[in-house]
Amino acid sequence: MPEVSVDDITLHYTLHGHGEPLLLIHGGWGLSINGFHDQERTLTPEYRLIIPDRRGYGPSTRVLGFGADFHWQHAADMLKLLDALKIDRARVWGHSDGAVIGAIMAILAPDRIRGLVFEGGHLYTRKAESQFQMRQVYADPNLLPEAARLKLAAYHGEDRWPQVIRNWAGAWLELYQRDGDLYHDRLAEIRSPMLIVHGAHDEHTPGAEMEELNRRVLPSRLVIFPVGGHSLHDQRETRAACTRLAQEFFAAV
Repeated sequence: MPEVSVDDITLHYTLHGHGEPLLLIHGGWGLSINGFHDQERTLTPEYRLIIPDRRGYGPSTRVLGFGADFHWQHAADMLKLLDALKIDRARVWGHSDGAVIGAIMAILAPDRIRGLVFEGGHLYTRKAESQFQMRQVYADPNLLPEAARLKLAAYHGEDRWPQVIRNWAGAWLELYQRDGDLYHDRLAEIRSPMLIVHGAHDEHTPGAEMEELNRRVLPSRLVIFPVGGHSLHDQRETRAACTRLAQEFFAAV
């Protein structure tokens, strides 16, 4: 698996396909849960997929704890990854925390993001829908379902996966102490076209939150899947339609 050095860490990534670059950014549990396996098969004829493990995940450098501004740190990491790969501009598809990171990339480097698919993301720092779960799994990651624990252990390592979960949950618990949005009130600086895709049954973020994000970002388009949950790209009922919608969007930008 190729890797690059970014400041004081190493980021591992995989490459698929040979077209124009498309960066896929994973959510809070890493690529072991809700990875981009279907997109690896579907999008490689058109795009060169870059799928990194963010700092603290998979074979990338281990870390002990994320700060409340981890989305901003990881966005800077992703831009430096593109630098290392000599990619000036790329399309980006982010899921959950990865969607937030993609939007921050578009704030930090608006000329480098051709278009962003923002899937299952977040607007506000306080996630009331997830607060109880975050406190539980931060205290004891073994409370996660067995199937999830096995996948996390297989990908991150038996000794490492609990820290992966604590990093993620701890950062969101710290964010809950803040008010406002995750973007430091800078969403209006985004100039890249954005497709916001969201599931009506997303357990972490209500649709109204994405409607507000859609109002704050121009140009953007919001599509809510009536049968979808938090991971449209990986959910059996929605993944084909979600990927097709992303393909059409990326082709247009």
